[in-house]
Amino acid sequence: MSDTDKPSSKEKKTEVSAMESTPLSKEETIIVTPSKTEYKTYEIQTSIEEESVSAKAKEAGQSFKSLIEIVGKKAKDIIDEETKYIKSQAETDIVAKKDAQDIQRLGTNVEGIIKVFEDIITDIRKQKYNDQEKLLIGYKKLLSEQVNVINSRLGMAKQLKDNT
Repeated sequence: MSDTDKPSSKEKKTEVSAMESTPLSKEETIIVTPSKTEYKTYEIQTSIEEESVSAKAKEAGQSFKSLIEIVGKKAKDIIDEETKYIKSQAETDIVAKKDAQDIQRLGTNVEGIIKVFEDIITDIRKQKYNDQEKLLIGYKKLLSEQVNVINSRLGMAKQLKDNT
């Protein structure tokens, strides 16, 4: 099709409108041309007020994030402290239970030892204060020597236990 064969824009419009009203026949030709669409670009300018609100919102978000981090760290520290405290209490309870079991193993002997200790202290209280001082110092030395004997027996028992 040459330039002379092309219909003008008025003819195009006429042909299209004529085509729309009548059914297509094999001999008719439809010519379609692109429209001249224009695109306009707009630059959005933000006002100083909008920028300051945006900056304040961003700053508030950062502050909130920092606050959450600080609260998280503080909670972790508190949990760590509580965990340490609970562990120490559990260890203390275990030691107390073990001591109670050790004392129970001594059985009736403990009652006799306690009775003898109380009787000696009661007898010392009946003495004059000058004599009480001397008797208490002597009794303390006796008990200290008995603790030394107990420690020696304990060491010997541990060595014998390890060798068997």
